[in-house]
Amino acid sequence: MPEPFVIDNREDSLFQVHREVFTSPEIFERERELIFGPAWLYAGHESELPRRNDFRTRDVGGRPVIFTRDRHGEVRVLLNTCLHRGASLCRHPAGNAKIFTCFYHGWAYRNSGELVNVPSVEDYAGAPTDVYRTLPAPRVESYRGFYFVNFSGDAPDLRTWLGTSAYLLDLAVDQSEDGIEILPGTHSYTLQANWKLLVENSVDGYHAKSVHHTYFEMMMELGQTPPMLGDSDTNGVPPAGLGTEFGNGHATLMYPGNGLPLANEAVTHNLAALRSRAVERFGESYATAVFDLARNTIFFPNFVLIDLNFGMILRTITPLGPDRTQVSSWQLTPRGLDEESLRYRIDNALTFWGPAGLATPDDVEALEQAQRGFGARREMPWSDISKGMGKARPAANDELQMRAWWRQWNAVMTGEPLPREVEEFIPFDVPVQQPQGA
Repeated sequence: MPEPFVIDNREDSLFQVHREVFTSPEIFERERELIFGPAWLYAGHESELPRRNDFRTRDVGGRPVIFTRDRHGEVRVLLNTCLHRGASLCRHPAGNAKIFTCFYHGWAYRNSGELVNVPSVEDYAGAPTDVYRTLPAPRVESYRGFYFVNFSGDAPDLRTWLGTSAYLLDLAVDQSEDGIEILPGTHSYTLQANWKLLVENSVDGYHAKSVHHTYFEMMMELGQTPPMLGDSDTNGVPPAGLGTEFGNGHATLMYPGNGLPLANEAVTHNLAALRSRAVERFGESYATAVFDLARNTIFFPNFVLIDLNFGMILRTITPLGPDRTQVSSWQLTPRGLDEESLRYRIDNALTFWGPAGLATPDDVEALEQAQRGFGARREMPWSDISKGMGKARPAANDELQMRAWWRQWNAVMTGEPLPREVEEFIPFDVPVQQPQGA
């Protein structure tokens, strides 16, 4: 394996990542152990479990889990594997159940994890319910309705891990006085590329116009100013906005939201009403951050929140192999939207972020092309992520946010901490105001 993985040369403002980290099976296995074992991983949102005994099944960090609200109303994450022989306890994507029964041999568990029934128990010398008792449970903590799990016993608490990046979750939640909710439905797809490429891409403002030119050209032909493009844009990349880092590998890029593309008067009016109520609750500066700025955020290692006025999505990025990645995404929306505004957001999300939309296929093609290019890694071993390095405040189309993530990756994988590149600051000089009920 290459040493070092990362070159962080502050004197020459040069940042490089060795391309072997995108192809090596050994590095992939080390990531599963060192990154996806100790990290806080997004499991789900409280709005997905509105009633007691509701559940959702999904993979979290390569582990099959049941995200459920038990009969007492407590949110839990259960490993979706039977203590007996390992088969899945629940094969349904969602539902409502007090008991999960393994279809293989019929062992049954409460939705709080206790083993409660073993068929033909009289044939066992010792009672399995006494030997196994309950499913091992990962740590579960939440912040403002976002639930995370941790499979390590010595990780810091979630709030400490998030640090000041929790501000980005606040900005999403506070778009309505009633909070936010996940809309029904999941987009799930795979790509033939390393998972870290999609992490980079999710907070990459440099590629937007070149890769997504069809969308930008369509918007501009319709007289719209697309997100990320300002009036001073002359070369097809977004000069407006900036990137920043929040510690622990969490990072974001922020840029002008530029209103609501293709929205009618009613949708525009309804968004203005939400903003007006936010001003009353929090003041103008916080409402400006909530509604007038767009954000692409990565929470280390693999949880993405993309927050634009015309829609919000959550994305988890799960490695399946060195060159294969599973992506799951959900649409978020402020609670209490009128039907027309809700339909507008759904249409925009499908048109832009959907697996067959104007953005996602472009991104998949770019990342798979990069993965193919790594076949020449012996002759061309390094990828460059230096854009904007040395600036006091890197722009949205610079690469600070990717470097911040890579420094955390490098620290976890090698034990070598690398210092921050810039002093922490709140983007656009918007002061952090702790929202009511945070």
